[in-house]
Amino acid sequence: MHWDICANLAGIKAAMRIAQGEGASLCAFAELALTGFHRRIVEWAHPHHVMPALAEVQEMAASLGLAVALGAPTFSEAGERFNSHLLVESDGSLAATVHKIGLTEPEATFFSRGATRPVARIGGITCTAVICREIEDQSEVTQQLAGRDVQLILWPGQMRPDPAKPAQDPPEHVAQAQALASSLGAHVVQTNWPNALNRPEESANTGHSACISPSGNLLFRLPMQGFGTAVFNLGERTYTWCSNEA
Repeated sequence: MHWDICANLAGIKAAMRIAQGEGASLCAFAELALTGFHRRIVEWAHPHHVMPALAEVQEMAASLGLAVALGAPTFSEAGERFNSHLLVESDGSLAATVHKIGLTEPEATFFSRGATRPVARIGGITCTAVICREIEDQSEVTQQLAGRDVQLILWPGQMRPDPAKPAQDPPEHVAQAQALASSLGAHVVQTNWPNALNRPEESANTGHSACISPSGNLLFRLPMQGFGTAVFNLGERTYTWCSNEA
């Protein structure tokens, strides 16, 4: 994570090039990947900053023939601002925008709450997103997605084990994701920020993204504080780790 859109956009493009070069059909990013998720988001979460950068991502997706899922602020005509995850098809078109419903209290002072959880087909697979702490809202999410034939749930965020609770392996939030995968019969792929900027001391257990099968089995977890791109076939237990060199 970087403090500004330009640096985050460069990282996004580097990962997209890696993904396309490794033969991937879909490249997924973290919550608010475009701006970063930090206190300076108040400077960057404005249409004149966000929309040109999103257009660059969509143009590159079309150029590479690569579907993309990434987090960014979005805006309504009424002036609302949402914490969103955008599902972009390989031709660069925007297939769906998933607004975060389960905002924390601090987030709700800046973002408006979403109302629905769209599902779209990108990269040949039917997807949606459950954003960060929404993984805790299993009954609500299950109700929203039941019967909609979701194959892949993308789980972007900045999650870490709760230091106030006893340690467990896998941590509580991963166990919650396993339960959601099993209840909906869908893959869950976490895209977790590998660092924290507001409180750098909280970076120790960041990253470590989980990949979970439709039966709820934890297939693998990525490195903690891993600055790179994992390339894998959905459902397999192995992955290739690539450094994000722009």
